[in-house]
Amino acid sequence: MSKNETQGADKLIELLSEKLELFEQIYKATEKQSKILSDEDYDIEAFDKLIDKRQELIEKINGLHQKLDPMMQSFVSSPSYKKDSEIEKLKDKIQNKVKECSDLNNENMEIISDKTDNQKDKIEKQSAKRKGIGGYAQAVPNTPEVFDRNA
Repeated sequence: MSKNETQGADKLIELLSEKLELFEQIYKATEKQSKILSDEDYDIEAFDKLIDKRQELIEKINGLHQKLDPMMQSFVSSPSYKKDSEIEKLKDKIQNKVKECSDLNNENMEIISDKTDNQKDKIEKQSAKRKGIGGYAQAVPNTPEVFDRNA
């Protein structure tokens, strides 16, 4: 490897390591979301803050990806490219972490969906009870004469 290739590979390793770290932070934030969701009366504000934090991390990753993509393409097309290099190992670690993040996020989405369905059911039951009460209210005359006679 030439000196330029070595420097390019070092820079690529640095950026890939940074990308891996960002995905690890996303995973930790997603784990915190899971803990919040495990509460019966979960803190929606804390949950929203974690969503915002994850979005910031994703934006940083997107910025890194724009830098990494051309570097990765030139590295892979280089004659000194090795399949078992540290770069490939980092790419694999990133891919695994992305899958872990995705799987945990999907679990969280299922929990949210279940909680939303439960809340919807409770609201529908209350609505049905309210309609029942409304039926009783219609059956009872509410004119002043009725109230005066009963007093």
